[in-house]
Amino acid sequence: MFIPQWRRSLSAFIALFVATALCSAQAVVQSSAVTQDKVGQVVELAGTVTSFQPSRSDKAPNSFKLKDDAGTIRVCIWPDVFSQISSRDALKEGAKVRVKGKVAEFRGALEIHVNNASDIIIEGAPAAPSPAAGEKPSAPPASPQASATKPTTESTGVVSIAELTSDKQGSKFTIQGTVTSARRPSSDRAPYVLKVKDATGSIDVVFWQDLADKLSDAQKANEGDIIRVTGTLGEYRGSLQLKPSSPADIQTQKSNPELKSSTPSATQQNPQAGAVRTAPAADFHAAEDGTIVEIKGKVASVVRMRTGQKITVTDGKNSWEVIVWATASGLKPAIEQVRGGEDVILRATVKTFEGSKVLIVTRPEDVLYVG
Repeated sequence: MFIPQWRRSLSAFIALFVATALCSAQAVVQSSAVTQDKVGQVVELAGTVTSFQPSRSDKAPNSFKLKDDAGTIRVCIWPDVFSQISSRDALKEGAKVRVKGKVAEFRGALEIHVNNASDIIIEGAPAAPSPAAGEKPSAPPASPQASATKPTTESTGVVSIAELTSDKQGSKFTIQGTVTSARRPSSDRAPYVLKVKDATGSIDVVFWQDLADKLSDAQKANEGDIIRVTGTLGEYRGSLQLKPSSPADIQTQKSNPELKSSTPSATQQNPQAGAVRTAPAADFHAAEDGTIVEIKGKVASVVRMRTGQKITVTDGKNSWEVIVWATASGLKPAIEQVRGGEDVILRATVKTFEGSKVLIVTRPEDVLYVG
């Protein structure tokens, strides 16, 4: 029987469309199929939520056990993603879910990391809209009360770091300065942290692996590089942070040769800025709190603490006990790796603790030398 050409073409088109759709669909696998060889791959599972555990901090995920006919597996959703799930209140014990995420390993156990709000579907709850390619999900709309107190204008020009204050959180700003430390993530849950300093102050620039993977070699900043960053102002544990959201938000002199290394002086940008108090290291016991001293010597001993370390430094005449918090850890110099015997130069701040003067190092840029 004769079949017209147009009908044959239409049939071929429909067959190709169906085949493409079937190939592109993500097949649901059982938990038992998530094996060691799949670490780093994206899989999709379906099952029931058990043992839901809310996040305890910005660095800890919300997690639950997903149970299916083959067993259970832990599913992790970090706070920045969890906050984008409009139906997150329905994610509780007994909920039926379909989850897509990357297979990872933590402390010898396999788990699933969900990276987008649209990658979790909760039965009976509306699905989150999928973000456009290369775009992160937008934050949930702010309440009218929050909108009334949060600034709505966004800065498009370069501002001094001193202008970034807590009342401006949620707005977008552009800063330019020198990278004083570049800290790589200690785990797949931790961010990259660039400490950027201009003449008026310093701030952490924070971004995660998904953005780091999209940066060109010229955009990857190292200590000493001049950098311009656009990001949203936020806060973590009392410290302000700037969070870029796309590769276009990060420029260095390697990617943009027009960036100038010279910046206005502190008094030009902030006439109210006063002189920093300094004192000889040997006399720090008599110094006021907030005074800066510079310690030069050899590490005599190291005591590890949960949130840092206490090191004893001696120059042959004087000895100092210096508390170095974990926040001072950077790519280099590697203060967290000292074992004793290394020469160090530290810029420490005098503090009073239980009636005694102590020396504190909190920032990577205050670790001047380790060797």
